[in-house]
Amino acid sequence: MREDTITDYDERMNRVLAYIQQNLDQSLSLETIAAQACFSPFHFHRIFSAYVNETLNGYVRRLRLESAAARLYHSHGSIAEIALSAGYETPGAFSKAFKQHFGMNPSGFRKQRSVYERPAMGNLKPVKREEQIMDVEIRELEEMEVLYVCKTGAYEKAACAAWRTLCFFAGPRRLLTPQTTFVGIGLDDPKVTPAEKLRYNACISIDHPVTPRGKVGLQTIAGGRYAVFLHKGPYTDLSQAYDKAYGKWLPESGEELREVPCFELYLNDARKTPPEELLTEIHVPIK
Repeated sequence: MREDTITDYDERMNRVLAYIQQNLDQSLSLETIAAQACFSPFHFHRIFSAYVNETLNGYVRRLRLESAAARLYHSHGSIAEIALSAGYETPGAFSKAFKQHFGMNPSGFRKQRSVYERPAMGNLKPVKREEQIMDVEIRELEEMEVLYVCKTGAYEKAACAAWRTLCFFAGPRRLLTPQTTFVGIGLDDPKVTPAEKLRYNACISIDHPVTPRGKVGLQTIAGGRYAVFLHKGPYTDLSQAYDKAYGKWLPESGEELREVPCFELYLNDARKTPPEELLTEIHVPIK
C-alpha cells in the first residue's frame, strides 16, 4: 500500500511539474496548479515544498527568471518584451526581481554575457576559424510522443539517473527496440541555473499507447522548424557545441528562437561506442 501511495504521488507531481514548465508564460494560480494533481489547494503548498524542496511561488519565480536570463543571454529581444514573457507587468518590477535573484539588473547581465562565457570557454585551446564553422541542417519535424523521466542535478549525473530509471521501466515492457528514438532534454541553461537545480529529461519514443507509472511520465516533444547540429565526441563536450550553436551560428544566421526546449537525439549506443565516436544531434527550435 505504501509503495502504491508513493507511486501515485510521483504521478501527480509529474503532472504538476510538466504543467508548470509548459505554462510559464501564463497566469499560474494555486488552484489551477493543485487541480493538475487532484490535491486540495489547502494542503498543496506543503506537499509541493516537501517534494521539490522549494515553495511553489519560489519555484515558479525562479524558473521564470532563469528563462528570462537565458533569453537575455541568447537573444536580442527587448528587456520590456522579456519582462512580459516572464510574467512581470512592468520592466521596473522585472528588474527588481532579477537583481534580487542574480545580483545585477537585466541590462547589466546582458552586457556582462562574456563573463558567463569565460568559465566554459577558458580552457579551450585556440582553433582555426574554419574549425569553428558548424554544419547545420534546417528540418521541419513532426511532434513526437515520448515516455520520460526527469531528474535534477548536474547534467552528467542527472542524465545517468534518469536513463537508469527509464530503462528499468521500459526494458521489461519491451519498449526498447531497434526503432526506439532516444532523446535527452536539458530544461535549464547551466550558465544560469545552479548545477543542483538543473533538470534533465530522458525520453524514448513510443508507437502505441503506454500507461505511465510513478516517475515515468508522458509528454510531447514539439514539432516545427529546428536547426540541427551534428556533434561527434563525448557527451561531456556537448556544452562546447551548444556555445558554438548559440554564440556563433545563431547570431550570424538571422534566425529567431522558439519558446520550446532544445533536445538531443542520440544516434548510437553509449554502452557499445567509444566516447570519441558518439554521435549526437542537437536540435535548436527556430521560428
